[in-house]
Amino acid sequence: MNLTTTAQAILASAALLALGGILLTWIGLARKAKGLLVTGVALLFAGGATVLAWAIVEGAGAQAFAVGLAAALLPAPVLVGTFLWLGRYRRRPWLVLAFCFGWGACVATAISLIVNTSASIILEKNDLDPNLAAVVSAPVIEEITKLLGPLLVYWTARRHLTGTLDAIVYCGLAGAGFAVAENVLYASGAYLNGAESLDVAAGIAQVTILVAVRGLATMFAHPLMTGLSAIGLGKAARRPGRKGLQTVWIIGMLLCGMGLHAVWNGSSVLGVNLDLPALWFALYPAFLAPLFFTMVGAALWLRAADARRTQVALAPMVAAGQVSPPELASLATFSRRAAARAWAYQYAGTPGEAAMKDFQRAASDLAEQYDLASIGRPWDRARIEHAAHTMNAARAVYAGADPHTPAALWDGRQYHVTFPDGQMRAVDAPPQPVMPLPVAPPPAYPGTYA
Repeated sequence: MNLTTTAQAILASAALLALGGILLTWIGLARKAKGLLVTGVALLFAGGATVLAWAIVEGAGAQAFAVGLAAALLPAPVLVGTFLWLGRYRRRPWLVLAFCFGWGACVATAISLIVNTSASIILEKNDLDPNLAAVVSAPVIEEITKLLGPLLVYWTARRHLTGTLDAIVYCGLAGAGFAVAENVLYASGAYLNGAESLDVAAGIAQVTILVAVRGLATMFAHPLMTGLSAIGLGKAARRPGRKGLQTVWIIGMLLCGMGLHAVWNGSSVLGVNLDLPALWFALYPAFLAPLFFTMVGAALWLRAADARRTQVALAPMVAAGQVSPPELASLATFSRRAAARAWAYQYAGTPGEAAMKDFQRAASDLAEQYDLASIGRPWDRARIEHAAHTMNAARAVYAGADPHTPAALWDGRQYHVTFPDGQMRAVDAPPQPVMPLPVAPPPAYPGTYA
């Protein structure tokens, strides 16, 4: 979808650049005057959404815009839900998550539309194929603008971006927002082409085909490309104080994302020019699909590593008597965390399950603070105190709810267990921590403990 004239593109560019300049001017004041930053972001989002809506309505009409919007929203829950699921075990402010998605949907898409349209016009005026803009300008401007949103989070709210998993969640949401907004553009154009060629039914049919191909088969393309940039941003976050190395990681992985994007777009453009429409379909299973599943595997590994890091970071608290060995063991993997929640639900109901979730998230927050200290980044004492308080409050909901588990205290070296005769005795910890699973006692020994 192109804007109709160069003048329109220049006018919209000037408006967005002015808003962007205001926002960048206010970034340095973010910590002292967050209201200014919020205002700047709101204005930038409004400007981006206005440019997009204006471009689509101007080029395709209000009806095509409505159809395109409805079609683009169909895969949105899957896209957004994937990244929310990936990062659900660590508390991330919903405003930050919404900001990254909104940045991709409103700001990144609007700026990219303007730049790509201008590039197409310039190519056409120089007797070149305007579709080359998809290979020349689109990979560059789209990957830069998608990354800018998470970069703003890193610059202004660094405590919420501490590693690669955080970066993947934020960059993935920015890519998802971009994909949804871009789908509005393409679906609107598909509807208009079908409706003008035949009738409204033909327009709906073309939109349906587009949703099936673009919305289902390739909906993770933009998050995948931005995911390469996320790796660089995450690596930079783990190297505080080393600005040169941070810059190398961010720019290097950004260039990789641009290269992948150029290959993706170039396969379809080259296929059309060479009359080889199957070129893209050959590239997808041979190269892009394996890369996608590799990135999925890497994201799941990082998610599992996040749980393992929690176990390592909180290990000293076991010796201090602040966390028991079974509690630490239950945090080591996400399958164990799920088993602990199931146990809490069985014996303490919905409140117990909610309390166990709070305990696990607070433990992850606490481990994150210790992890930050290990790489030289300052920790937040208020968050440490809040996490410790939350863990203690959560225990009070489900502790003692299992009738098969004896009352016990852990002092850092031994358990002090209250036996059926009412006496408390010291018991050494077993070699392997006993997990809090609902194991019933044998029928012949109803008075014993599992």
